Amino acid sequence: MTQAPPMISTPATDTPQFDSRVLILAPFGKDGLLMEKVLKQSAIDACNVSQIADLAAAIPESAGAAILAEEALSEELVSLLVQRLSVQPPWSDFPIIVLTGGGVTTAGTERDVRSRSVMGNVTLLERPLRPATLISAVRSALVARQRQYEIRNHLRERKLAEDALRRAHDALETLVEQRTAALRVLSTRLIRVQDDERRRVARELHDGLGQYLVAAKMSLDVLSRKLHSAASQFQDVQHLVERAISETRTLSHLLHPPLLDEAGFASAARWYVEGFGNRSGINASLEVPDDLPRLSPDIETALFRILQEALTNVHRHARSPAVDVRLTVDDANAKLTIKDHGRGIPRDLLDRFAQSGTNVGVGLAGIRERIKELLGAFDIQSSDAGTILTASIPLRPPEKRNDADSFSISEYSRAV
Repeated sequence: MTQAPPMISTPATDTPQFDSRVLILAPFGKDGLLMEKVLKQSAIDACNVSQIADLAAAIPESAGAAILAEEALSEELVSLLVQRLSVQPPWSDFPIIVLTGGGVTTAGTERDVRSRSVMGNVTLLERPLRPATLISAVRSALVARQRQYEIRNHLRERKLAEDALRRAHDALETLVEQRTAALRVLSTRLIRVQDDERRRVARELHDGLGQYLVAAKMSLDVLSRKLHSAASQFQDVQHLVERAISETRTLSHLLHPPLLDEAGFASAARWYVEGFGNRSGINASLEVPDDLPRLSPDIETALFRILQEALTNVHRHARSPAVDVRLTVDDANAKLTIKDHGRGIPRDLLDRFAQSGTNVGVGLAGIRERIKELLGAFDIQSSDAGTILTASIPLRPPEKRNDADSFSISEYSRAV
């Protein structure tokens, strides 16, 4: 038994905590030691690094920020930093604080500032530097960096949730496909059981009830000749029995005409269309190839049931004065076309039928299932000029087709 997919849940993440270390690269003098001391006194985790490679290796997730002395920014360091910063993940914008030299701004210092812009998130602090300014700048950088880590964590959680949703979606699709396949098998079995049951009931009516009625009529004929005084009453009873025999025979043939098994679809269709015209008052015409060969029993039964359902719908709903039935057969397909001249099927009903296979009664739904079982194609064209129903059934089973390709609806103009 197929089990339902599990509820969607987001797994707990082992996301690394925010690394708030501040790395200081000030290779000359005591600036590095002083800054480290000031920051630690303010409960900021800071440490000096002496190697360019150590600083570059910490970018982007092994430190919270970096402080660089201007004199340490050689072309080699800038190039290495730019290379490391260029491969940051989308959520990261590693903050760098550059301590510049004091004095008057010159063309050279402006050029140096522009050269540092390639490093991205750079804040310039001019020396001599007050401790409060340094602490404020570092804390601002770390707060911004923490926000970046929160964005990273959110993105990772969302990715995990999307993956879980995708897995649940795939599981649901698999389950729907399995259930759809099971329903299709059940539908096919129900259609076959229905046909077998119709055949059995028709045989019972003909061989059982029909024979009893015939025997009763014969007995009545004998009695009527013996009892002349009650001849009129016997005649009334005879007429009733004759009607019962006729209606029983008609019901038996409608359930499953013997002609369908004995002579094939053409003979059964001629008998049914002629009877339909007489019973309904609708001018019904039939065009069948004169040299129509016998088709497989499944195809002939499907074509006859489609014809029955379609003409029943014409009689009940179309308000059509006439209906035309045509069967064509080529090397590949048998195509049955039924055209009426009634009021058509409302477009919204057809659209719902195309989407769900329902909302237009069991007749069309049954036709669709029979055609789908035989891997055929079903088309309905409808407008206020009437409706054309076309069922095409392959004479030899083709490769499995998509259900969406087996049914179509469209409109046709009155000129058609």
